[in-house]
Amino acid sequence: MNRILEIFEKTIISVGLGAATLLMFANVVLRYGFHTGLPWALEAVQYLFAWVVLIGAAYGFRVGAHLGIDILVERFSEAHQRIISLIALAACLIFIVTVFWLSIRYTIKIHQWGDLTLDLQIPQWIPYLAIPVGLGLMILHLLQIGVEIWRGETLRIHSSEASQALDEID
Repeated sequence: MNRILEIFEKTIISVGLGAATLLMFANVVLRYGFHTGLPWALEAVQYLFAWVVLIGAAYGFRVGAHLGIDILVERFSEAHQRIISLIALAACLIFIVTVFWLSIRYTIKIHQWGDLTLDLQIPQWIPYLAIPVGLGLMILHLLQIGVEIWRGETLRIHSSEASQALDEID
């Protein structure tokens, strides 16, 4: 299951970013080279980036890429560091679960309205689905990190370059 999610996340991130880049490049070439363009390109790129950013943020939790300021936390014992990390993780989860729930409700309303996007003419709920999907993945990854912190396998939600450097010195 974990491997499937990783492949899904990496695919969305790489294909979405690549497609958005190529689409913008093609549109610039068409606009300035041939005085034409793709009227739907900007909208498509915006929706692609929404998917890339939200799935990328979830993937950032998986790999510990999010920034964390832990200079004060480093001064505590490992037991206290675990407690502080679990409190921080709980705060993140409360926020993300709240926004996740609201995004599901909003996406359902958009689906019920039946609106289409302006230029692409696809159902409006499809681009908006990026929000609950990305937030759902964030929740999953935070729960996995929480279990690792609880078991004592890790001390942080994020990776710590300072701690890694100190471990390499020892």
